[in-house]
Amino acid sequence: MIAIVRSEWLKMRTTAVPLVMTLIALVLNALLILVIFLSHDGGGGPGGGSAFVSPGYTVPHTTQQLRNLVGSGFQGYILALLLGVLCITTEFRHKTVTTSFLVTPRRPVFVVGKLLIAAVLGVGLAVIMLLASLLGGGLTLVARGGSFSAMVHQLPAVAPGMILVFALFALLGVGIGSVLTNQVAAIVVSLGWFIILEGILVSLVHGAERWVPTGAATAAANLTRGRGADFGLFNWWQGTLLMLLYGLVFATIGSIILTKRDIT
Repeated sequence: MIAIVRSEWLKMRTTAVPLVMTLIALVLNALLILVIFLSHDGGGGPGGGSAFVSPGYTVPHTTQQLRNLVGSGFQGYILALLLGVLCITTEFRHKTVTTSFLVTPRRPVFVVGKLLIAAVLGVGLAVIMLLASLLGGGLTLVARGGSFSAMVHQLPAVAPGMILVFALFALLGVGIGSVLTNQVAAIVVSLGWFIILEGILVSLVHGAERWVPTGAATAAANLTRGRGADFGLFNWWQGTLLMLLYGLVFATIGSIILTKRDIT
C-alpha cells in the first residue's frame, strides 16, 4: 500500500491539478476575506454598511468574528471535492488507467490508494487556505487597527474542523469519481448537487439539512460550537461519521463497478 500511495503522489506531482486548485483556492480565499471586511458592520445593525463608507464600521473583534475570519476559506471545501474527483477521473480522461490497472490489478486497492492520496491533498489544501487567511486577513486586520494575536488565538478552534472537512470532501470526490469515471460528468454532477440541488432539497424537505453532505460538514467542522442540535444539525463526531460514510459508500460502489468494468 505504501508503494501505491507513493505512486499516486508521483502522479499528482506531475500534473497541474493540485497547483491549479491551489491557485483557485487562494483567489477564492482572498475574495471571501474581502467580503468579510466589506460586509462587517461594527454596530451590528441591519444596515451593514461597507467597510469603506460606513462611519460606524469597526474591524472584527469578537470571538466569532475572528473565527469567521480565520475560517474564511471554509467554502473552499468544494475545491477539495473537485480535487478528489480529478484525482481519479484524470486517469480515465488521459487513458492512463490501463497502465495503472496493470501495475495494480486489484481495483479496490487502486481506489483505496486514491482515497489516501486525496485525503492528504485535502489536508494540504486546508492548511494552505488557513495560512492564506492568517496572512491576508491578518494584514488587513492589523492595517485597520485590529489585533493579529487575537486572530491567531482562534486558530486552534477553527483549524482542526476545517482540515477534517477538506479531507472528508476529498474522499467524497474520489468516491463520486470512481462511480462516474467520466471527468466532465463527475464535475457537473458534483457542482450541480452542491450549488443547486442540495439547496432545493433542504428547502423542500424539513430536517434534510442534517443529512446532506454540507450539513454534515458544518457539523463536522463544529462551526456551531457544540450547539448543532439548536441548528438542526448533528454533533461534530456524528457529522464526521456521516461524511466519512458518504465517501466510503461511493468508493465501495465505484470499486465494484470498476471490478466488473472492461478497461481497454
